[in-house]
Amino acid sequence: MARLDINAIRRKQIIDAAVEVMAEKGWAETSIDEATKRAQVSRGLVSYHFKDKADLLSGVLARCQEIFTESVRQAQVEGGDPVATMRAVTRIGIELAKVNPVPYEVFVQFTASAKRDPQLGDEIRALWEGFRRTTAAAIRAGQRAGVFRGDLDADAAAARHIGAVTGIALQWLLEPGAFDFEETERQTIDMLMAYLVADGVAAGTGEPVAEMAGLDG
Repeated sequence: MARLDINAIRRKQIIDAAVEVMAEKGWAETSIDEATKRAQVSRGLVSYHFKDKADLLSGVLARCQEIFTESVRQAQVEGGDPVATMRAVTRIGIELAKVNPVPYEVFVQFTASAKRDPQLGDEIRALWEGFRRTTAAAIRAGQRAGVFRGDLDADAAAARHIGAVTGIALQWLLEPGAFDFEETERQTIDMLMAYLVADGVAAGTGEPVAEMAGLDG
């Protein structure tokens, strides 16, 4: 039986507490003392795991990226072919705004402060670059499989895709209930997939349209 890694558990506990405080107040107003209280641990324990606030910042960003990464893994399990996987990733990315909005709230706070803080700016740019790179890799996989349009620049398409997903999420964060979430999610996924999918492929399944209609001879 594997032994519990108490240090890893405590570190995650502190980071999750900092994420909660930061989502509420912003990074500038988040102190190590507040994170300590929220995590219900001693200040000495926090200092043991994080040398300063900048070190805690790296932990917060890594945790938020981990949440998104876990969602992508879930989508890969749900999917299979490139089209189904991309639909699942897109759906989960939008739904996070409703079921687990904290990572989005953190990104909003960090992005707003990035230009005023060079170190934070570097961290945030690297984070978004990672999202674009992962999405572009998925698009290229679909292009190689012949189900996504071969004429698309994958990097530009990835930026477009992420922009649409985060745009819906941020609107919902600012004003929950302002629009029909499920219908907006459906329209957004259909729009994005229609843009990506090659002619002759069904956007919902990745199957050739002729085969789905029983017209392949």
